[in-house]
Amino acid sequence: MPPFQDRNDAGRQLAGLLAAFRGHDVVVLAPPGGGVRVAAELATTLHIALDVILVRPLTVARRPDLVYGLLGEDETLLIDTTAVADGALCESERAETEQRQSEILRRSAFSYRGDRKRVDLRDRTVVITDDCLTDATVLRHSCRMARVHGAIRIAVAVPVAARSALGNLSPYADKIVCPHPTAQPPDADRWYPPGGPTASADIAALLGGNHSCDWSNGFAGPDRRTTPASRSSSMRGRCS
Repeated sequence: MPPFQDRNDAGRQLAGLLAAFRGHDVVVLAPPGGGVRVAAELATTLHIALDVILVRPLTVARRPDLVYGLLGEDETLLIDTTAVADGALCESERAETEQRQSEILRRSAFSYRGDRKRVDLRDRTVVITDDCLTDATVLRHSCRMARVHGAIRIAVAVPVAARSALGNLSPYADKIVCPHPTAQPPDADRWYPPGGPTASADIAALLGGNHSCDWSNGFAGPDRRTTPASRSSSMRGRCS
């Protein structure tokens, strides 16, 4: 029998380890997927705000292996200037990528929240969760974007995770909580009963049904675009 009855049960068990994370200044976030069910249970049990965190890694068509940055909501942009220089990425191909990914973000945000904006993270403590962590990449991106969005403290809390993934997250989180660390990447099917994927409609229902979040006061601030000053000067080469 799997250790967890379902992802709600995993969230309830995890909430027992997060008693200090309560109050109007705490938000729980999850990337889209089964982790939103865990996050929703944390939000309900701890009486904190709930939201998804949306991040798109940026690559250009001719170098799909090279992630040169991250794009978040409100056009928040993190650029790896070393990757830009190493890939000789041109302004025009980057602009095309960023416009395309920005549109994907807008569509995703609308499918999950409708007309509501994301929860404002400025000067708040953020708990980032998922259901089964095999690799650190997605939550690392989430931590970095939450920090840029204004989070003053970040905790990663997951029911089950590979020890290697938790170790890779330690530079990006102020606290890590995991009751079931594993030597090998965990298989979700061994930790949870069989179930279908968490669809966009499911996520929208979970966000809409969470009354710990006061959406009227939780709107994000003005749009902002964060780019290093050396963005253009660090590029070399020409677009063909």
